[in-house]
Amino acid sequence: MAAARPALADSASPVARGILANNPLALAFEDAPSRLPGVTLLGLDGKHSITEFRGRTILMPLWAEWCQPCLGELSDFAKLQQKYSNSNFLVLPVLTGARKKLTPQIIGQLFGFLHANALAPMMEDELTSHLMDTMAVRGAQEGAEIPCNLLIAPNGTVVGREFGLKSGNKDDSIAPSPEGASLAARAESGESLSLWGKAEGEQFAAAMAGGFLNEA
Repeated sequence: MAAARPALADSASPVARGILANNPLALAFEDAPSRLPGVTLLGLDGKHSITEFRGRTILMPLWAEWCQPCLGELSDFAKLQQKYSNSNFLVLPVLTGARKKLTPQIIGQLFGFLHANALAPMMEDELTSHLMDTMAVRGAQEGAEIPCNLLIAPNGTVVGREFGLKSGNKDDSIAPSPEGASLAARAESGESLSLWGKAEGEQFAAAMAGGFLNEA
């Protein structure tokens, strides 16, 4: 997760400036493809175009049910959503690359287990993986890497992305290993498992809620 990544003073982060110049999370952001793919999202209230969410800064965690670090971050993002969501800022996780036949209703139940009810259950329609395949691949590497947390400006431009710990191999299990089972249990207990759940995450979210990217 983000807590494992040291912040480098000479980072080329597109986000680490102004009040976030020394924020470890801001420093962990790197350049990303500037345009999101044309994806249809599915939520509890039906289908949405990804362009519908323009007008606010969006922190968009890309996650999957087989990604243990992703599950560990969800409760931290929920706390930020509950405290800082406003007319300037929204945390909107999107399930991408699922290996189970999940629905928004099932995602909502999972969010409940993880103390993440403040988040809207949202997934790629028809269980596709366009966001993961387009936005979470680094350079010429094979395969995508998640957690991949996108920062999207109000005009829809992707400002940058932050990667958590490597998620390991895809499989059909929510808890594929003893380590993964422990992580899931800690997330269910409400424990903060990443910098997103600590003071660094609060500072980052407060800046976005205050309009940090409104002129981007």
